[in-house]
Amino acid sequence: MTSTILFFASGLLTLLCAIIIWRNALKGNSAQNPTNSIAGVLAVAIVLNIWAIHLLGSMTAGGINFTLATSTAIMTLLVQIIYSIGILRHGIQGLGLFLLPAIAVPLFLIPLLPEAHAPNWVHTSSVLETSHLLISMLAYAILTLAAIHAVMQIMLDRALKKKRLSMLVQTLPALVDIERHMFAQVKIATLLIGISILTGLIWQWVEYQHFALLNHKVLLALFSFGVLILLQIKRRRASWTTRIASRTVLTAYGLLILAYFGVKLIHSLLN
Repeated sequence: MTSTILFFASGLLTLLCAIIIWRNALKGNSAQNPTNSIAGVLAVAIVLNIWAIHLLGSMTAGGINFTLATSTAIMTLLVQIIYSIGILRHGIQGLGLFLLPAIAVPLFLIPLLPEAHAPNWVHTSSVLETSHLLISMLAYAILTLAAIHAVMQIMLDRALKKKRLSMLVQTLPALVDIERHMFAQVKIATLLIGISILTGLIWQWVEYQHFALLNHKVLLALFSFGVLILLQIKRRRASWTTRIASRTVLTAYGLLILAYFGVKLIHSLLN
């Protein structure tokens, strides 16, 4: 079985979970609680994703080959795992309304990405470099959850101000809960991004005896890190509204996407 079929199957199962949640939300079936069913289907999707990553030949004797496809798959896998843990421990289904479709789409597109089957993007050769990349991916995964919470917060805040509580809006968690989860994830993501930047600079010094501070990836990651730090300072001072805080999280998330994928994807497409 090829990795293409496995990624497609994983994406299909993830999308199926999203459809179940959307169906119950639109029908107002709040009494139904398909948490165990969703977690079970997601578990199968996770296994298929892991199997597909293995078939890409990412693990070698000399290190890990991080192609654009491999990196996307690993980040998607981390989000799947984190959401599965969240839904089992806290029963957070509302997040899946937007998160599950968002992670299903990359699984469908992975086989079409440049360098999907060629290990020529980043080949790690040390524990430090591998750790740096994995920490970066975990930071991206957690900030993805924060970004989805930010979208829900904007939607709910707008609906409350306009006093238009649709069936979809009523399925979302309370605004206080959304904000609490979002800032908890922002704190963890900020810490991980800081560690990622630090380990990346240390690895550059150990490997090349210099710091590539003007590298686009480092600069964009620093900008994202700075935006998140500013957000937390403003939150302590209570000087930013809910809407500004949510948009700030989305800005930091966009910068991180550009740092990890943007420039490399453009180069891959041009070449």
